Amino acid sequence: MPLELDGWRSRDRSRGDGAIDSAQRAVVTGRLAEPSDDGARKLGHGYWLEVQRATRGLVRCRESDRGVRLLPLGLRPALLALGPARVAVDRDRIRCSYDVVGGVLARRAGGSLTLAQTGLERAEVCIAVEGFFPRLGVLDRRFVRRFHASVSRRYLGRLVEQARS
Repeated sequence: MPLELDGWRSRDRSRGDGAIDSAQRAVVTGRLAEPSDDGARKLGHGYWLEVQRATRGLVRCRESDRGVRLLPLGLRPALLALGPARVAVDRDRIRCSYDVVGGVLARRAGGSLTLAQTGLERAEVCIAVEGFFPRLGVLDRRFVRRFHASVSRRYLGRLVEQARS
């Protein structure tokens, strides 16, 4: 069955405490990742590769057992620091999540990034930032939302391309 991407949706909101939520969803006929720990980690790793591609390498993502660091040109300080990947696998759902633990772009620790696939033959893929506190307020929130939506769209397209080959 050929893979197709259907129904791109994006939702953003600002919370009263200054945190933001941003979620992008699409339905894929077919499966992008296997329902396993490795499949969940593949979702996370693919997202970080897409961040590097979208920034043309200006932001480099360093993944380790201690978490992920987004580094400008590979140098410190980190733009964002995230905790280690947390994976969850059920029969028809896989998820890879990271807690935001700091970085120059974060006003404080808090929030998360979650990449999830729900369903087997027809899967919904969701990329969600929840409870993130951007440092620079309204302008930064707009930038973060646009950047996240752009990377998410590219990421989903790349997952579909890779699954086809």
